[in-house]
Amino acid sequence: MKFNKKLKWGRFLWCLFLFIYFFHFFKNLFASSLNQGVLIPTIFFITLTYWMIIEYYFSSPFFQSGIVSYHQGLRIIYSLYFYPFLILNGVDYCYRHFSQLEFLKPGINIFGLIIFFIGTLLRIITLLIALTSSLPDLSKKIIYKKITQPRYLATLIQLISIPFTFSSALGFFLLPLGVLIIIFQAKYENKIIMKYYPTPKVFLLIPKLI
Repeated sequence: MKFNKKLKWGRFLWCLFLFIYFFHFFKNLFASSLNQGVLIPTIFFITLTYWMIIEYYFSSPFFQSGIVSYHQGLRIIYSLYFYPFLILNGVDYCYRHFSQLEFLKPGINIFGLIIFFIGTLLRIITLLIALTSSLPDLSKKIIYKKITQPRYLATLIQLISIPFTFSSALGFFLLPLGVLIIIFQAKYENKIIMKYYPTPKVFLLIPKLI
């Protein structure tokens, strides 16, 4: 899959507009609709949106590696899972409170944000590595010497952080399904990569586990 590696002023200015727009959108949305707990969803959704804008600018798919052409069916399946999952967790925390882990607040929410920041940072770092490396050279990078799919690991970390960030018991209950979809996507892409660029056997997502 080809990333956008050139400066495109139209896309750049559009992304800049989106940065400004979504910052004020989420800040005003939660400030006007919540009496308390405003900071957690505001920080989370602004960070999520900013990361998506960065991926969009470089023509990188949000939830796949972008290293090889993604599977359209798997992309749709994960999108159909992720967006309702995200909305459910957000609504649980912000408005309905139907499965809130109140006794763990605010520590669980802060912990979730930290985990989300780590996953997002890893997505951006691995995106920059992919932008500056050819596919055969990726295996020579430090992180790719340990695992073959660090971009999916980052997505996995982001996903796991969501029920923590929004302290949602129902979110934790639905989380395993998303984890399985991510692992399946990573295995699918890994087969394609290994077919054309076989590398020494390393772990898929997590050293010594997966």
